[in-house]
Amino acid sequence: MSIERNKIYLADAYKKIKELKSKSIDCIYTDIPYLFESGGGGSSELALRIHKNKKVDLADIDSGIDYAIFDDFLRVMKKVNLFIWCSKLQIQDILNWWLKVPNITFEVLVWCKLNPTPQTNNVWLPDIEYCLYFREKGVKLNEGYDYKSKWYVSGINQKDKAIYNHPSIKPFELVKRHLLHATQKDNLILNPFIGSGTTAEASKVIGRDYIGFENDEAWYQVAIDRLDGITAKEREAGIIQQTLFDYKEI
Repeated sequence: MSIERNKIYLADAYKKIKELKSKSIDCIYTDIPYLFESGGGGSSELALRIHKNKKVDLADIDSGIDYAIFDDFLRVMKKVNLFIWCSKLQIQDILNWWLKVPNITFEVLVWCKLNPTPQTNNVWLPDIEYCLYFREKGVKLNEGYDYKSKWYVSGINQKDKAIYNHPSIKPFELVKRHLLHATQKDNLILNPFIGSGTTAEASKVIGRDYIGFENDEAWYQVAIDRLDGITAKEREAGIIQQTLFDYKEI
């Protein structure tokens, strides 16, 4: 069965991406599974929260992405046009992989947070998140001064986290700005780890097509609802109301 445009699939990205045709994607924009430092010292908010609560050891968390999927990233893109949000610990491996591809340039883009988590012990504040951008010769960047900045400053995006219940959601305006700079109208954008659906919503708003994969059923539902204008909080409220209604019926 072919993969359709403007659809999010509940699927394992490592398997589902195999179904995409070669040279069919104009841009990949993704927030990959992060690698955390064993023993509690990762730079992400999730790492800090887990370390603070001491409920689990960071060594027991998913160790990050299987870089073998990059072979498929390379296969499905028409030309390399790739945004990868990643942890500090993944930067070297990702750079080493992609800079072996001919005619590739890169930029380090950052989201600088005004109000990062303050509970840090003998470490730097977790006030920066990193996005590596790779571009193959021939990929057009659109003009517009507002698109070109490599840094973005905002709060920690607590509002969107509260609306969509996702711990690592990226600012909608930043994702939209990146896509406006590096993609063209009706381009097809893939996010194989789509989470709460920010990439899909941004693509839809600016006139791009999207495909998303998500293997977590809860986040998949959040992303689907989001495109229908339903927030996670609204769905939760609806479920509670329906449960009360069913209880009264009984």
